[in-house]
Amino acid sequence: MMTVKISEKHSVLFLLFLLGTALLMTGAPDALSQEDPISFTIPYVQSQPTIDGEIAEGEWAGAERVYLDNETHPSQNVPALVDTEVLMMEDGANFFLAFIASDPEPAKIGAFYRDRDTCWDDDLVGVVIDTFNDERRAFEFFANPFGVQMDRINNEGGGRLGPGPTGGSDSAWNAIWDSAGQITDTGYVVEMKIPLTQLRFPGGLDKQTWGIDLVRYYPRNKRHRLSNIKRDYDLSCYLCQLAKTQGFTQLEENVNLRLVPTLTASYSRDRLSHEDEWEDEFDPEAGLDLRWGINQDFYLNATINPDFSQVEADVAQLDVNTTFSLFYPERREFFLDGADYFDTRASLVYTRNISAPEYGLKLTGKRDVHSFGVFFANDETTNFIIPGTQGSFIASLQDEESLNTAFRYRLDINRNTNLGMIVTDRRGDGYANTVAGIDGNIRIGSSDRIEMQLMRSRSEYPEQIQKDYGQSAKIDDHAYLLSYRHEDNRWNWGGRYTEYGNDFRADMGFINRVGFREFDISGGHNWRFGPGSTFSRFYLGGDWEKSYDESGRTLEDQYGVRVNLEGPLQSFVFLGYSQGENFYNDEYFDVYTLFLFGRIRPSSNLEIGVDFDYGDSIDYANTRLGRSLTIGPDINMHIGKHFQLNLRHSFQKMEIDGERLYSTNLSDLRFTYQFGIRSFLRVTVQYSDTKSNQSLYVFDVDARSKYLTTQLLYSYKINPQTRFFIGYSDTGFQDDELTKIHKTNRTFFTKLSYAWSP
Repeated sequence: MMTVKISEKHSVLFLLFLLGTALLMTGAPDALSQEDPISFTIPYVQSQPTIDGEIAEGEWAGAERVYLDNETHPSQNVPALVDTEVLMMEDGANFFLAFIASDPEPAKIGAFYRDRDTCWDDDLVGVVIDTFNDERRAFEFFANPFGVQMDRINNEGGGRLGPGPTGGSDSAWNAIWDSAGQITDTGYVVEMKIPLTQLRFPGGLDKQTWGIDLVRYYPRNKRHRLSNIKRDYDLSCYLCQLAKTQGFTQLEENVNLRLVPTLTASYSRDRLSHEDEWEDEFDPEAGLDLRWGINQDFYLNATINPDFSQVEADVAQLDVNTTFSLFYPERREFFLDGADYFDTRASLVYTRNISAPEYGLKLTGKRDVHSFGVFFANDETTNFIIPGTQGSFIASLQDEESLNTAFRYRLDINRNTNLGMIVTDRRGDGYANTVAGIDGNIRIGSSDRIEMQLMRSRSEYPEQIQKDYGQSAKIDDHAYLLSYRHEDNRWNWGGRYTEYGNDFRADMGFINRVGFREFDISGGHNWRFGPGSTFSRFYLGGDWEKSYDESGRTLEDQYGVRVNLEGPLQSFVFLGYSQGENFYNDEYFDVYTLFLFGRIRPSSNLEIGVDFDYGDSIDYANTRLGRSLTIGPDINMHIGKHFQLNLRHSFQKMEIDGERLYSTNLSDLRFTYQFGIRSFLRVTVQYSDTKSNQSLYVFDVDARSKYLTTQLLYSYKINPQTRFFIGYSDTGFQDDELTKIHKTNRTFFTKLSYAWSP
């Protein structure tokens, strides 16, 4: 067996060599200050239109008119199937847009009353705005024909939003803006008013130059994406293809300040088991959040006694026969604003680890080619992941307060290259964890990209953690990430090298595996079909992955093939097969997996999905080979325009030599009645039922265990930060000692917040 070892010194030299090569290849002429051809201008007007979904006579008379006459997906750059006209103008304080979407069959328009950020499958219109014209990040604003809002940040700057692939979109970001829409006899109309205080863009300029893509989604048998620009799929970047527009020459001087006072109250009853007495607790809280645009370049966020409560229940996830921690998304406003400024390829800032802060302070900004972010927050309950090579644990310092600090800086050398550094620090009495790293993102030519990151951590843990988790008192170690990717219209290939030292820790991040080196090589080919074809795209690809522990012992050696298919009824199928050798607990196992993921929309009010996994897999609890099956149906159904049903179910079982080891059912059922675009009533039921064959376990387990969580929630939102919640939730469980599910928690809660601006 041959292993590859790269010293830390040589790794740094290798990264610097790659960076120097990329700088020579990218060249200075592509600097951020280059002149771009202007496609259109946004005119200045002195009167505001009424945002009501109606184009009143004369109120859009001075607007720039743009037509979305090009389809970019699923067909590439063909004439649009329907007409869409967009009107744009600004008054120095707001950006106004009106979309006139014609439709030959208005009865087929897919539009429903929903909560914001949940209508991505409806008929939609919107705008993508690269306000810094740096082709790295953009704000996206969309609305369905009823004016239901969706907004997000599109990041192509080399970071990662959550544990997914590099770049992507973050729908957790929320802006305060106005929209309204109406369905008409000939289609629908949507009007938008986006305050410039919700955007970040260069200050001190005579005029703004932005990248803009105007978009309409027209979902029928296929989901057609219409745009004012043409998309070159041989380019690996999307934001670099946006049309350039100029305007905003008479920006108003405003006090860019927002205060959000919050009142919350909860009354809860808790007990550890059915034999214990209920303990009552009433917890009223008041808090204050501040967002201040010091100038156009720098933004300050502060919070005192913040309400960081997670009001809505997280989506339930299977945690049977797993060894690594589960990821849950962030929803808290203080951490969401400017979150992408702290993005790197490795997830070093996972703010849900900061579970009980009393205060927080954050400063983010961008000037010229320099971007930075820094935040401080305390935490009365310090939670963090203790990762290992083959599993991880959640540790908690219940009685120890910690101070949490993160600093991020990025230099955009030109439009193809950026360099960054990041430092995170958590520390308390007898506890400390510091991570420092440098990173780079380089786009070479039109279709190739190199990413790299080098990190070092130092940690000190108190006696409690040393004793409970076998953790050394003081440790330090390194981590490396290096990847190359080519992607054009037909072909993609690439490779990735990842190394995490055994003692590397990122207690503010989401790093749940260390002590390994991994090589991954992948590639594939796309076949795309034009208008009139039954299918839109067919993809065939494969990959090979091999990893070692620090001693050079093979942990995993696997290869796989996969097929993607996009077809009629907005269907999507992902089919794959993997096979190889896995190492666990001093034993090697030959495993294979057949997996399928699919989605289909038989009608605009029904979406059906399924996850399927079958094959030989490791029984981690007992260290042996088993055969597992996982089936996960997913149904989203609209009944009328106001009522929605969401069901996610997962069934999983494992057999050992033909005998069932365990089977589990997990259901997440949600009924929502949306009164309008601002308010809804939702009932959530999460239920799990696990049956285990005690004779096949080497330790004691319950033959049956059940968990039940219910929540009733009423929500009224004027905007993302002016809102009112009231609700009730309870949880309960059942084990072998009980004949039914017994409640262990009952909670009534309410929340009121108001966003005030001078």
